[in-house]
Amino acid sequence: MTPSAALVPSPLHTRRTDPLARGYADRVFLESHALVELGESAQRGQRFSPIRERELDPALRSLALRLPGAEQGIVLAPEFRGARGVVDLLAVTRVGDRFAERIATDIPFVTSEADSALLARLSPRATRTPEPLGRTLGVTERQTLSRLRTLARARAAQHSGRGYRRADGLDPIGRAYALEAKVHDWRQGLSQAFRYASWADAVGVILLEPSDVEAVKSQFRAMRIGLAIGDSWLVRPVIGRPDPGRRLALSEQLASTIASTVTAAQPRH
Repeated sequence: MTPSAALVPSPLHTRRTDPLARGYADRVFLESHALVELGESAQRGQRFSPIRERELDPALRSLALRLPGAEQGIVLAPEFRGARGVVDLLAVTRVGDRFAERIATDIPFVTSEADSALLARLSPRATRTPEPLGRTLGVTERQTLSRLRTLARARAAQHSGRGYRRADGLDPIGRAYALEAKVHDWRQGLSQAFRYASWADAVGVILLEPSDVEAVKSQFRAMRIGLAIGDSWLVRPVIGRPDPGRRLALSEQLASTIASTVTAAQPRH
């Protein structure tokens, strides 16, 4: 099964997934360990992809399908617009169990980066007050309190004593890999991959016709960025520490789209 949908972000996705759809999601992602391929992001600009780089599309897909945890469910999103840049292919592995857990919360999806940044700094176990949260995010206490109240009404945050906590189940889903294709310009690829590392768990650059590969492998390895020639890794991508808010926003955006895709794809009786 390979349903397809465009990624359409919204600050608070208020649509609820009915129990039948949730049950179908469990079957799709937990039993079949599905491959889900999403359509190109609706927020992107006009696509520009050099013909030679398009030759790497099969290699991108092959590498993605062999990433750690892909057997537990994988989502592929081409031309995905992240917090900083549009990556050629976003692959999120280990989706199965986490997706079912997120759907089960029945909390509206939070895809606003500002709201996700605030939620990411809340804890489900410890109470945080608005004033230090605002300092961390560079906004006023009043602005922070206003956003917390909005999130509490959406059940994404919970009022607790003098502060707030994040609702259970609002955590990043799976492992997100940003994969960028280049014909031979490894410098540009490395620069773009470095930006993607702010919102993806791991990043990699795939080259078609590299030059002086041995001389650059150490640079990729030092930056913990993957390097592949065609569909073979020379340096495997390493899991890093993306910005918590951006990573949560990515997860919520994908979860929203996957839920819509699964609901549309469920059998009709």
